[in-house]
Amino acid sequence: MKLNYLLTTFLCLTLNLFAQNQTPDLSPIFPGSSLPFTVSIELAEFMLPNGLHSFASAIYKDKWVIIAGRTNGLHGFGPGNNNFPPQQQNTVVYVIDPASGITYTKSLSDPSSGLSQQQIDTLSVTSPQSYQTKKRLYITGGYGVDTATGTFSTKDTLTAIDLKGIIQWVINPQPGETLASHIRQISDPIFQITGGFMDRTLHDRTLLIFGQDFEGFYSDNSNGAYSEQVRRFKIHDNGSKLSISSEKVFPETPDPNYRRRDLNVVPVMHKAFGFPMPGFVAFSGVFTIDTGVWTVPVLIDTKGHPKMADPSNPSTFKQGMNNYVCPTIGMFSDHSENMYVVFFGGISFGFFQNGVFTTDSEIPFINQVTTVQLDKHNKYTQFLMDAQYPVILSTQSNPGNPLLFGAGAGFFPVDDLPTYRNEVIKFDKLEHQPRLIGYIVGGIQSTLPNTNVNADSAASPYIFKVFVDRTN
Repeated sequence: MKLNYLLTTFLCLTLNLFAQNQTPDLSPIFPGSSLPFTVSIELAEFMLPNGLHSFASAIYKDKWVIIAGRTNGLHGFGPGNNNFPPQQQNTVVYVIDPASGITYTKSLSDPSSGLSQQQIDTLSVTSPQSYQTKKRLYITGGYGVDTATGTFSTKDTLTAIDLKGIIQWVINPQPGETLASHIRQISDPIFQITGGFMDRTLHDRTLLIFGQDFEGFYSDNSNGAYSEQVRRFKIHDNGSKLSISSEKVFPETPDPNYRRRDLNVVPVMHKAFGFPMPGFVAFSGVFTIDTGVWTVPVLIDTKGHPKMADPSNPSTFKQGMNNYVCPTIGMFSDHSENMYVVFFGGISFGFFQNGVFTTDSEIPFINQVTTVQLDKHNKYTQFLMDAQYPVILSTQSNPGNPLLFGAGAGFFPVDDLPTYRNEVIKFDKLEHQPRLIGYIVGGIQSTLPNTNVNADSAASPYIFKVFVDRTN
């Protein structure tokens, strides 16, 4: 097994076969046994009543809130106007109590919602950007139908949701209470992004990182207008009025190296002047002009400045696995100054089969887990972990095949984790024993690495528990 690892990581570094990707080669992937922790995944004792993926979410008072997303599997690739069936947009609000395993639901179309159809359309989109700040969830963009016209677009809407109010409306509404009373919305082209990432950083600045504006019906080989930038603005919200003040975008001229969507943008920490400092890393993503994957990460500071290493430099890290949006966790060791980002399955250009690294330009679904380490010298290294998703066999399409998880799933951390302000886990504070750190919820479950028909995949109702065991 060790010989296979050494041989295949050498081939991974030196083969020159992947011209459609950002780089013609990949960095080696090493065994995770050299890391100071292990990861394990277990099936939780409860699950969603229906499958969901590519949603927005928040946690408030120990309850999970899920809104938007889709209820079918991977979108279609055929001709025509039905690759994103509008009836499979998620129009239900989910409130989940993980302690009891009970899920409460309520439709956005419920007469008590007080929402217009246009508002429902903006709240049932696929792959919006979102983040939570204390008692509010902010959502931008996403791709979905305009019911009035039957056409599809990326929405130009910013939505602020009061989490206490939406939970109450779902579980135990007061007489005459509406969901509309707990949300505020404004529109601006700056929000017109899907498949990007959004978070609040220093000085209450919001960063809207990469993604695209896709207009019209989706079809194979179609493209949206990628932002190729980090958009910046400040949200002003007093609970009744919502507005923003726009700021300079970075870079001012869109950079084709940032033509990325459906990627993992992860909060990170690094040491500067003797103190842990926050930032972001945008890992991989899709698609290059030649429909390949991006391989070189982009480091983004808290002001929104992106910086990418030279792809032609042989020493530059080129990510080979977990290239599409999937659940991630970030951990930083103040002692070693190493940042660890763990990727859970999803869609990947590279994967290991019987201990041998191989690649597939169709970017298949996988169940494999990797960790990217970023050390104090800003050197990236990717490791294959022993952990995988539990084996669950398909009972529908391709019966007997193990289901492949992770793409478009969400991660919900437990509430007692030692974390920095940006939710990166303080690794040195973890115990030397398996510790429940959170749950993976929903996503796409595929019966094949490469799907042939729509029935080969579905939205996953499964919930998984994630444990980290600090070994050093």
